[in-house]
Amino acid sequence: MFSYMTRKTVCLLSLACFALLGLLSACSAPKEVEISEAKVRALLPGRDTTAGYFELRNHTAATLTLVGATSPAARAIEMHRTYIKDDRVGMQRIPEVTIAPGESVAFERGGLHLMIFGVNEFPEPFPITLRFADDRQVEAAFSKLAN
Repeated sequence: MFSYMTRKTVCLLSLACFALLGLLSACSAPKEVEISEAKVRALLPGRDTTAGYFELRNHTAATLTLVGATSPAARAIEMHRTYIKDDRVGMQRIPEVTIAPGESVAFERGGLHLMIFGVNEFPEPFPITLRFADDRQVEAAFSKLAN
């Protein structure tokens, strides 16, 4: 038979194991919003404007609407789309990007991208917070992309 101290020890160990399993399962659960390949172009000499690229995946059951981005390292961040019209390349500011459940959207060169204005110092990693219409905010650390 177990003594009182042995029973107490077994109970405490059991509780610790259950707590550890709970933490491990929480760590392995996929994030609702996944950001990957997050990169910001290095600043060109004499410039304070750059661009950000990443892939955004929606793991929720609802459509998400990305409405903006902020960073303590920038004066402003806008979402833009590159277009070609009459053999000329241009950019257009866009107010939002929707991501269906289970889908992803790529912010990449020549397409959707973040325009980052007013960068005086380039921190590494470059912190950017993505803001969604449902008041969700997702922070990401963007690595530096050489020009």
